[in-house]
Amino acid sequence: MDQKQIDWLSFGSTIALIFVVCIPLALSPQSSGKLIQDTYNFIASNFGVIYLYVVLALFALLGWLAFGRYGKVKLGAADSKPEFTTASWAAMLFCAGVGAGLLYWAVIEWGYYYAAPPYGAEPKSTQAAEWAASYGLFHWGFSAWAIYCFPTLAIAYPYYVKKVPYLRLSTACHELLGKDGETSYRARLIDLVFMVSLIGGTGTSLGLSTPMISACVAELFSLTPGFSLDLGIVLLCVAMFAVSVYLGLQKGIKNLSDINMLIAMLLLLYVLIVGPTLFLIKMSSDSLGFMVHNFFRMSTWTDPIDNTGFVESWTVFYWAWWIAYGPFVGLFVTRISMGRTFRQVIVGMLTFGSLGGWLFYMIFGNYAMYLEINNLLPALDIMNNQSPARMIVEVFLTLPLSQLVLLLFCIVSLIFVATTYDSASYTLASVASRKLAPGDHPARWHRVFWALALAILPVTLMFIGGLQVIQSAVLVVSLPLLFIGVLMAVSLLKSLRSEEGR
Repeated sequence: MDQKQIDWLSFGSTIALIFVVCIPLALSPQSSGKLIQDTYNFIASNFGVIYLYVVLALFALLGWLAFGRYGKVKLGAADSKPEFTTASWAAMLFCAGVGAGLLYWAVIEWGYYYAAPPYGAEPKSTQAAEWAASYGLFHWGFSAWAIYCFPTLAIAYPYYVKKVPYLRLSTACHELLGKDGETSYRARLIDLVFMVSLIGGTGTSLGLSTPMISACVAELFSLTPGFSLDLGIVLLCVAMFAVSVYLGLQKGIKNLSDINMLIAMLLLLYVLIVGPTLFLIKMSSDSLGFMVHNFFRMSTWTDPIDNTGFVESWTVFYWAWWIAYGPFVGLFVTRISMGRTFRQVIVGMLTFGSLGGWLFYMIFGNYAMYLEINNLLPALDIMNNQSPARMIVEVFLTLPLSQLVLLLFCIVSLIFVATTYDSASYTLASVASRKLAPGDHPARWHRVFWALALAILPVTLMFIGGLQVIQSAVLVVSLPLLFIGVLMAVSLLKSLRSEEGR
């Protein structure tokens, strides 16, 4: 691709917005952090219920699409075959969709719910432990992957079936954009909102995972944790995913995803074997059944009596995070899903994605809880008095061959960051390209540029400091995507019916 193929309007406006946002944040960190948190509180309080029911509606819509008359619709020609094996396809979509944020939350999330459980449960009680082990599975399960899956179908159908030559979020609104289509200013606005939300979502992910990786590196090499080390980790991550995205899908992203899933599975298996195996199996079974039994209650609970803020702080945050990430994952999975049917994409994403996330919570999270419950490690005290990242390090130091385990955990985290960000860079480059037919790739320099640009916001958020600021930022950027999602649903259904009529 030459420079004539770059969509300079999308390219320039997104870069300008990054600096317009980041410069004031860096110059006034305290007031900026307060403004972000105040905005979060306003949106969560006034729009939180909308997030809950939008996600539930998406879940129902996908079930209808998968098992109704549209389930056999193929993304591509009738004789087209998938480009990647099911195993590689699942690995790539999983690594793109979760990132190192999964490793961060899987170890510590239970602690917040165990100490301050929902539904009026007594803190640190048996009931609190059940909710603590189950809520992580809920937040990283079917609902999350439904948010990812819907944009995939909405983009992939017009891209592969209607032959719209643009791999952008606006492609999902093809039926509603009118005669100017994807070149109209309405389409440009949709794509700009997407690019900003993606930068905000990935900024949140890297802002959470970097202190964790930094703490692991500090422990392994006897370094002092701090902003300088965090910055060094960010630069290392940027270098890794710049190289990966330069190599492309087959040599870069695919190989990294395959390698990472192998190492991650070996690490999970090791903790399962050398840890309290029976407890982990029994607790996993109990929490999975508990989550399934309470799925609809957790999906619709708004805490109207006690108003503890649990829903706004956790479920709304997660749904906003997935919504901010959803179009990106949708665009990336679109690129790797030619030749698959609606049913295969829906069942595959919801099944492989959920099972993958659950494994980390069932083994890492339940192992950390076991240490706390049996007084083998004061995990909650470390998390509250030192940092969540330090708690993660201490959990893995309790295992045999702890230094090797911590090193492998650090490597897996780095590769998860790399696979997420090279996928994001590839997607941003695709959106900022004029045309991109199936099988075409954005220019290499273009992909590497976005890999570098993606690091600006997370560094700024870490400079401001605080987990709450990082969590709050993602909700702010996700709100416009709720309304765009409605347009996407209308456009997809209209397109399916018009094609069926022909």
